[in-house]
Amino acid sequence: MRWRDGQLRETGGACEPIITGWGAFTTAGCDEGRPLLWDRHQSRLQASADYLGAGAGVAVPDEAEISAFLSAAGIDGPARLRVVVRRVGDGHWSVEASADGCAMVGPVSPPARLAVDRWGAAPPLAGHKTLSRLPWDLARQRAVAAGADDVVLTDIDGNILESSVANVWVVREGVVRTPPAPARCLPGIMRGWLLENLPALGIRAEQCDLDVSELDRVEEVWISNAVIGVRRVGRVLEKRWDSWPLFERVAAAGVPAPGWPKSV
Repeated sequence: MRWRDGQLRETGGACEPIITGWGAFTTAGCDEGRPLLWDRHQSRLQASADYLGAGAGVAVPDEAEISAFLSAAGIDGPARLRVVVRRVGDGHWSVEASADGCAMVGPVSPPARLAVDRWGAAPPLAGHKTLSRLPWDLARQRAVAAGADDVVLTDIDGNILESSVANVWVVREGVVRTPPAPARCLPGIMRGWLLENLPALGIRAEQCDLDVSELDRVEEVWISNAVIGVRRVGRVLEKRWDSWPLFERVAAAGVPAPGWPKSV
């Protein structure tokens, strides 16, 4: 089942792979038959579509439309939703949604293993989640081939950017830090939620430049996106962690992502 340009269509069930092209997308977590933090996803995707020239005629589906799509597709548990705004011809755009169930969700996901990949600079459209994903996909492919789950991307000076699919966080001296967006990384939906809500848990959070060399001196590393919520990192190259006390505080409170307990 797919949602395309306002209509439900019978097709295969899984999320379609990202196809390089002119457009933008968002990947949201879903649970109990509804999209989570959808107002934030909708706003960011609409802004990206406008930036790419889609114009006022292209409308990203609202939460009611997405919930109706999930119901028609028979998806009511933890799931991954992808909504794509794609140029299909000169002046013509299409909006399509697909979804499938997701595993390895919630705070019990095993610690991630990360490689490191250095780029020449932050991508020029870092503030937008565009369909031009080849650099991220190749970096992830190299990391997986080396036995990792994902990759910490840096610029030529060693400034941490993001992973191939998530934002990066480090904990040092009890403060949770993440690179500034959009200067260094995508302003992720879960990233924004964490920056707003960590203080309610008594956890200081801030945006600042992070050098990859600092990873040897931090107490915890996390990655976050709208589907995984927050995931512990157990290894970056040869550096290892086996304790994540601040993560455990977040896990106990919950985040609005599939498979997590109710959020704060």
